Amino acid sequence: MPSQALAPVAIEGRSMAILYGSETGNAEEIAVELGKMAQRLHFQTTVDEMDGFKLADVLRYSLVVFVTSTTGQGDMPKNTRKFWKNLRREKLNNTNCLRSLSFTIFGLGDSAYSKFNWAARKLRARLLQLGASEFFRAGEGDERHDNGIDSIYLPWSKEFKEYIMINYPLPESVAPIPDDTQLPSKYPIRLLADMDINTPNNIAASDGPLTDDDQRWLATRTKSAARSHVDTPTPPEEQDDIWERTQKQSVDVLDHDNVLKDHPEKYLLKQQSAKKPRLPPSDMLPIPDSYEGFLIRNERVTPTDHWQDVRHLVLDVDLPHKLWDQASRAVGNLTVTIFPKNYPDDVDELIRLMDWQDVADRPLRIPYRPRNLVTKECPTLRDLLLHNLDITAIPKRNFIRELSFYASDEREKERLRELTLPGNEQEFYDYTCRPRRTILELLGDFRSVKIPWGAVLDLFPLIRGREFSVCNGGTSFETASEPNRIRLELLVALVEYKTIIRKPRQGLCSRYLKHLPTGTRLRVLLKAGSAISLVPNKESAKRPVIAIATGTGIAPIRAIIQERDSYPSPGDTLLFFGCRNRMADFHFEKEWEVKPNLRVFPAFSRDNIEPDPASTQSIAASSKTTIITNGTLPTLQLDAHKNYVQHLIRKHADLVGHFMRQRPIICVCGSAGNMPKAVRAALIDAMIISGVVSNCDEGDKMLRNHEMVTYWEETW
Repeated sequence: MPSQALAPVAIEGRSMAILYGSETGNAEEIAVELGKMAQRLHFQTTVDEMDGFKLADVLRYSLVVFVTSTTGQGDMPKNTRKFWKNLRREKLNNTNCLRSLSFTIFGLGDSAYSKFNWAARKLRARLLQLGASEFFRAGEGDERHDNGIDSIYLPWSKEFKEYIMINYPLPESVAPIPDDTQLPSKYPIRLLADMDINTPNNIAASDGPLTDDDQRWLATRTKSAARSHVDTPTPPEEQDDIWERTQKQSVDVLDHDNVLKDHPEKYLLKQQSAKKPRLPPSDMLPIPDSYEGFLIRNERVTPTDHWQDVRHLVLDVDLPHKLWDQASRAVGNLTVTIFPKNYPDDVDELIRLMDWQDVADRPLRIPYRPRNLVTKECPTLRDLLLHNLDITAIPKRNFIRELSFYASDEREKERLRELTLPGNEQEFYDYTCRPRRTILELLGDFRSVKIPWGAVLDLFPLIRGREFSVCNGGTSFETASEPNRIRLELLVALVEYKTIIRKPRQGLCSRYLKHLPTGTRLRVLLKAGSAISLVPNKESAKRPVIAIATGTGIAPIRAIIQERDSYPSPGDTLLFFGCRNRMADFHFEKEWEVKPNLRVFPAFSRDNIEPDPASTQSIAASSKTTIITNGTLPTLQLDAHKNYVQHLIRKHADLVGHFMRQRPIICVCGSAGNMPKAVRAALIDAMIISGVVSNCDEGDKMLRNHEMVTYWEETW
């Protein structure tokens, strides 16, 4: 068991706030790690999302660290936008109001996007503009590096710590808290009736009178005991291999280069068993600002033998009719957030591994809650595991480091600590990210780890809602059965694959949606993105549209097309749609056939259709300043022998040029990667070929000119 936790010493004038902006949790994870580093250096530390702070709050801290990702088209994450809006107020200009603020910033980005780390860059620029001083250099992580963000973050954080220790030294009588000493719990939980039941893992027993919650527990404890689960050991044949926990070498040393050594058939997902898993409970959490929805349809739209399971979901959502207009104006940017749950079998396994059977179904008191934790009234530990804690996430460095405090086997303790040591980034990646190993699997590997049930909120990440683009608009909103219900449709590609260790994987939300029966009630959030409104009025609906989409990126495009069709005399639309096969994933093909003002050019990359060789020649990719002379120019051949949307854009350059002369709206949706850059280059090529512009610089300027073109990009 862990030794006594050691709290930081309170030192006058030594405080640090670490404020994060995060969409997927990566920036928050780094903020938490930096916060623990600061605590070990005896800073009075606060870690919070930016929207949890006012501008005046940041001035109360000696040092402030900002950690933010970038979302959308260079946008700030959603949990920073209130803070960012306050920071951008015009009346703050030329006031030098942040002159007492000392800050640094670390950004998380993906260099595949044109506005790489844009959020961190513009936040830094605004802070400096308002008089703040930068006490340590900014860092910019890039997902495209070999080890992802860690390639930049780990050296940056090491340098940051060294800088703090030199420039903000501790008094001689105070030493940093060692890494092998545990910090105090931030979010302890306890049983409501712990004074009546002698529980070894109990935290902070109460000596006061019975509360209403305690009395409720006493009145129902017999029923609760009946719901408790018996400890049933897993048969040997069902146990996972656990040899990795005692090995000093990487667990994937045989597949070090991530090259499949066997026949590819070994890595294909086999047909699922006819036996369906026990479904999560249907209870709905009281999520703030959410709406109640009903699942009307959950239909697979790709063949059962296709590699990807794509679902067409239809939800009827209780939404006051007065808010429908806002939903219509947000078409293209409108998203539905669904909150997945863990499956009971996984929760049972974790309870068994951790020996939590005696407390799993007893009501808990949670005096301090992590931000965004929403629970049932008087939740049990089982409730938290089913509804709130992501037990199948890939374990982060912080999680593994904390686990080492709860390992009773010294070899396992040492192995866990080794995985998180500087210099072992590749080994950490090989064990966690590369095989997509889950927290539950890790705990199965390290059997001596026994996490106290009272510490679960400190260790496990919270389940985050998953956002999906709404794929309908216009009059289709009105097909719900009740006047105050809006019908929303989603096109969702389920995440299912096999990893290098040959284990099938499913995303948490994908698994949840795969078996979700019609009629299920859900609490969902409706959000409008920060991008421009694409169909705000009938004048906009008359403008021509050039739409380029790949895969499920067709979802917001379909919504835009339907919304435009709800206006009289909508403009023409060109749709370049890329997918693998005509017979497998040509989504909404039948719908496109009956729309008179829509022309669709599909690109099937796996149907053995050889592209026109001329369409693989890129002018824009070869030179930004090349000008056509005598009808010839140097070109660069790209993606030969594959049929992609960029080839069709060049092939139909004259038609694209015709649209470009009419102040079009251009929509690009789909996977990030190389697609957005290749599409932009192809559009410039088409403009040059059709004579709209004479060189690449002119084409690039035209795409950036909001008076001539509305260019909207939604990639992920």
